[in-house]
Amino acid sequence: MLAASPEAELRDQVATLTRIFAMRGLLGLHGHISAFDASTGRVYMCPGFGWDKASTRPDDLFVFDLSGRIVEGEGRRPPLEWWIHTALHARRPEVGAVAHLHAPYATAFALVRREFRPVLLSGSLFADGVPIFPERALITTPELGERVTDAIGGRRALLLRNHGIVVAAADLPELLYSSVLLEDTARAAVEASALGELDFLGPEDAGVQAASLSIRAQLAWNYFALLEARWDRQPPSGGGALA
Repeated sequence: MLAASPEAELRDQVATLTRIFAMRGLLGLHGHISAFDASTGRVYMCPGFGWDKASTRPDDLFVFDLSGRIVEGEGRRPPLEWWIHTALHARRPEVGAVAHLHAPYATAFALVRREFRPVLLSGSLFADGVPIFPERALITTPELGERVTDAIGGRRALLLRNHGIVVAAADLPELLYSSVLLEDTARAAVEASALGELDFLGPEDAGVQAASLSIRAQLAWNYFALLEARWDRQPPSGGGALA
């Protein structure tokens, strides 16, 4: 059997992660993810609003270049906010994967005047902070995409004011792991705040997972890929209905 081409493997990974995020309740009616192939300069992106993310296959993806031009998928409706992805991939070459999610607990911090700070040790990836994009806007122009890229800087995540979140990672396994950890630590903060004062992590905790990040990310990928393979495609319980 011939080995799959790098493009075919990347397409398969994007489709797989789209389904995993649907299974986890991180993608639903809204949201989209992308991966960048540095060898071709192409950005592979899942469909956006209204698409059944749980059934996404490699041939369903859109392909863009770094200028935001649609290379593959013309005639279909692309994700409305594709500029989030193309701007980040163009500006930060170390970013191989990007997610725009409406994850319910992380998004809650984009709705209040309260700084996001992690409380779980597993959330130490975000111990240097998660900034908030100050504008209330859908990211539908290249100029807004550039301003989102300015706002996230070199960090792993950004809150979009009254909107959702953006997560940037080196590759798709890291994107999965980072996004799950961000939502988990946000949920823990929301739930634990009812018990008393929160014990936040600080910048000094930022390196706790750094040395083992790639290993943990691949193990998380393997774990969730196995779960997705036997998933019954029913909506998750406890997630946002319009995630």
